[in-house]
Amino acid sequence: MAPAVGSTPVPRLDHVMVLLDAETHRAVEETAFLAERFGRIKVKKADSSVAGQYSTLGVAGNSTLVELFGAALPSEAPLSGGLVFSFEEPGSSPAARALLDAQESVGYHHDLVRRVVDGHDEPQPWYHLISVDLGQANPLLLFLNEVTPEYYASLGAQAGPGGALRRDSYLDAVLGRPAAPGSLLRDIAAVTLLVGPERAAKLTAALAPFGWVPRGTDLVGPGLTIGLRVGDWPRERVAEVLLDLDPTAWTDDIPAELDFGPRSRLVFEDPTTARWLFS
Repeated sequence: MAPAVGSTPVPRLDHVMVLLDAETHRAVEETAFLAERFGRIKVKKADSSVAGQYSTLGVAGNSTLVELFGAALPSEAPLSGGLVFSFEEPGSSPAARALLDAQESVGYHHDLVRRVVDGHDEPQPWYHLISVDLGQANPLLLFLNEVTPEYYASLGAQAGPGGALRRDSYLDAVLGRPAAPGSLLRDIAAVTLLVGPERAAKLTAALAPFGWVPRGTDLVGPGLTIGLRVGDWPRERVAEVLLDLDPTAWTDDIPAELDFGPRSRLVFEDPTTARWLFS
């Protein structure tokens, strides 16, 4: 089902990518509480036509996840992290490219990403990638992706009304199970980025065609707030991920915070909110 004529494709947050040093990544991986009480944990090993071979640690809620890299992100330039959005409605990617084409200040690269799949001689279609150009020496990625219906179906994921490729069903299929009733993590509510003026302007221009609007220092869009802290930072990066929690899963033995070393900690503010901080 292609988006209706005149409709605007809706990019919904898929995941936040964060590059960690090896020690911090190992500390996260060895924290049993995350898998036992917090969310669904998934180690992903992939071999794609764009990024090559790589491995990540995902911490998933219902339909979004935090994806942690313990080595350099696959790219020709040094990266610190990024935002990945996905379209649920089939046919959204061409419509999204048309909207971006109408923005003179926005450049992007498009590709049909393929991945190596057991039982096939040739790499198979995986998703339509739109990689937005955020300027020179950019350490942050902005992807707008649409998974192929063939790959979605191959996972056993169930499409929604009108063929919608729902992110929650996709995650359930990839992870092999729905979120447990006792899991704390619901989903990502907001992300704070430390960026320079050029990066802030590029992000704002790229997301504007999809209904994102500036409010003070924030960009507000469907289901997500992006906090843009603009300054002359030594390293542009993801600084914080605000997480919605399920208050019915809260118990009195939840720690005030989980410390992963000097570069990262997960702070539980109350039964509904946690902040994952990165430095």
